[in-house]
Amino acid sequence: MDKMEIVEKHKLLSEKIADADMVLVGVGEEFNEDFSDIGRFPHLMSALEEVDIDQMLEWTVPFLEHRFLIEHNDGRLVEAYRNLYEMVRNKNYFVITTCIDENIKKAAFDTERLVEPCGNHEMLQCSDKCCDELYPSGEFSDLVKQAILDGVGLDSLEIPKCPVCGKPLAYNNILCEQNYVEEGYQRQWKKYTKWLQLTLNKKICILELGVELNLPNIIRWPFEKVAFYNQKASFFRINASSYQMTEELSDKGISIGMNAVDYLREYQHL
Repeated sequence: MDKMEIVEKHKLLSEKIADADMVLVGVGEEFNEDFSDIGRFPHLMSALEEVDIDQMLEWTVPFLEHRFLIEHNDGRLVEAYRNLYEMVRNKNYFVITTCIDENIKKAAFDTERLVEPCGNHEMLQCSDKCCDELYPSGEFSDLVKQAILDGVGLDSLEIPKCPVCGKPLAYNNILCEQNYVEEGYQRQWKKYTKWLQLTLNKKICILELGVELNLPNIIRWPFEKVAFYNQKASFFRINASSYQMTEELSDKGISIGMNAVDYLREYQHL
């Protein structure tokens, strides 16, 4: 897309946000952490090399990735999130994200205005879903950190077990597939749906960022529905490949064919 065209559309987006009563933001797959910066953390790389040597330690990889997510507080994703926050900080906003890496929480967003229906790394659950109990992950994450710092080796760790059935615990997110315990996000989901009910007849700016077609029933289709039924809505879809707007929304929808992370990093300060 031509740079001048993007600049003009960005100015329109800024105007619509400024004029809006409410701002709805959806964050999708273009914001998923790819762990490409993990090489900046020699202690984590050393631990992963230990896994390469001993495949019996493969179970530690998600926990090492969690350590990276905790310790990595900069980079392009965090920069994009911080720029996004600056765009909406003074508005009545709500953010829904399909990302599970919690990078969005490294910006200053109000977590009461955020819902993560695909889960995250904050809690652990039974990998076999013998029950719906959730357990904080922080204590085991600290054990992983200490094992690395003390140089005692990952084999000094024991995989955390479900206190009910004894099966391994896993992070409470969609990587558990059919065993995903969804209770973890339900409280925030109820807040989100109540907030959505208040958007009727309000000037709402809808900002869909990097949302692909993998989970369209979470953000993409519901956002289109809100935009269609609200006559005062403006709808911006920013995506490198899936940026096309439906015909029904052609009168109120704006497409920007650009990676949403790069867009927020390059154009937020115009």
